[in-house]
Amino acid sequence: MRDDDAGDDGTPLLKSQTVKVDKGNMCQQFVESKGYEPLMAIIVLCNAISIGFQIDYPGSMTVGQWMIFSCIFFFIFLVEVIIKMIAYGPITYFKDGWNVFDFLVTFCAALELCATYHITDDRINSTWSKYVSGDMIQIMRLFRLLRMARIFKQLGVLVNSFVMSLQALSWIFVLSIIWFFLCACVATVFIGRKDWLPNVEDDGVDRETIQEVRSRFSTIPFSMFALFEVMTLEGWVDYVRPLLASRADMVLLFLFFIFVSSFFLLNLITAVVVDRTLQAQQQEMQKEEQTDDIKETAVINQMGDVFVRLNGFKDVIKRVDFEQWLQDPAIVANMAFLQWNTDFMVSMFALIDHDNDGECSIARMLSLWQACHAPLDTTSYVRFQINLAKRMEYSEKISMTMLHALEEYFGKKFKLRDELMGKESFLPRSVSVPPMGP
Repeated sequence: MRDDDAGDDGTPLLKSQTVKVDKGNMCQQFVESKGYEPLMAIIVLCNAISIGFQIDYPGSMTVGQWMIFSCIFFFIFLVEVIIKMIAYGPITYFKDGWNVFDFLVTFCAALELCATYHITDDRINSTWSKYVSGDMIQIMRLFRLLRMARIFKQLGVLVNSFVMSLQALSWIFVLSIIWFFLCACVATVFIGRKDWLPNVEDDGVDRETIQEVRSRFSTIPFSMFALFEVMTLEGWVDYVRPLLASRADMVLLFLFFIFVSSFFLLNLITAVVVDRTLQAQQQEMQKEEQTDDIKETAVINQMGDVFVRLNGFKDVIKRVDFEQWLQDPAIVANMAFLQWNTDFMVSMFALIDHDNDGECSIARMLSLWQACHAPLDTTSYVRFQINLAKRMEYSEKISMTMLHALEEYFGKKFKLRDELMGKESFLPRSVSVPPMGP
């Protein structure tokens, strides 16, 4: 160990003492501030309102005025992209899906401005207009409204559950396609063909009605669309009633199709959405707990750094100084955040001070603070048992010291049990005394 890694008395310094505290750059502090997301949400909302006015009332302002509005919002979002890249770095920036979306929208908005107002070369404008429509870019910019989910947690849970539901519903969609295709094939053969559903006049149904039903099942795509209408229970009677007199068996098939599609598939979709919503809520709660744990861990480390600084960058701290520095404003603020009091801090000091010499290591105290903050796992439980065993061993040694002192004072030896005969004490056994009778 180097000499500069030790204190004035030769004791090693903590790792946090030898490394300068990284306060972070100003950009990251600005982005992570409490007022940043509400401010950007207001800007996004104003941008959406301006786009809505531009769509409904394009003649309310001139082209130059609309360009000024578009450029103002574009430069605001461009500055946001630059600030976030400076704050987190390009690699970390693109790990967030919202950042990727903002970057793509900003990039496309830049091309849209250049193409719409002919800022770039005409050949580039014509090439860009062939593949991408400016109206589509405007609609894409409106999706920035989903950033409201970062402010309103419940909205974020709904957006997250929607995305998770889309992933789970993909297989239900595949199953539905297979089911509709099979049913459409059956309906096309037995309803769409004249051989199986002829025009009969004496069944109470006119030819035009039968012909119209048959035309709706003439091909497999038409049959799938007609079955989708039946599944939604929209006008299904118009399909089934003409078949009551001539094809009662097909009526039973329609009822079976309605039962499977409306009462099974649709309820299955509802069940999946509800399940994913509950999962999204649980994930949000776990994320909040992890965020709180990170904040509390940072406060504990900060409190340890304050004690090290007050102790002259030494690891061993005295109890008198420890109790005095508990009144420091920074320590008081940290204890208030952690919901700890002075008695709790003093008891933690006493738990580490096994030999009761009034001194304790800040590093060991910091480790115990973190263990108390962490959930009760096997490591924390074993650490607690070790500290408790040391305290009991120290108390037992004090009791034996008192017995040995009484033996030397009276000049007689007490009669103890066999398991207590070899116990140590703080007094040297230099005097041999005769055993004391019962």
